[in-house]
Amino acid sequence: MNTAEQIYEHVKALPESTAREILDFVEFVEAKRKLTEASQSLSRIERLEKMRVARGLWAQRDDLPDLPKLRAEWDRGFNQG
Repeated sequence: MNTAEQIYEHVKALPESTAREILDFVEFVEAKRKLTEASQSLSRIERLEKMRVARGLWAQRDDLPDLPKLRAEWDRGFNQG
């Protein structure tokens, strides 16, 4: 028996008002998860855009003594997203 089935078995024996309270909680958890996922996606998109801009600013720089090392680290972080 999976988790959803176990929850169902418990909830179906409860009074309607208590089952409704559990349903409200489940809907709250779903909404919270969706909000968190949307927030993380937005943060990731914003972070990637900032990295693209910074990467472009450094693309033609040759005056930094350790530029190849910095670029390699930057590109590795950019590609891992």
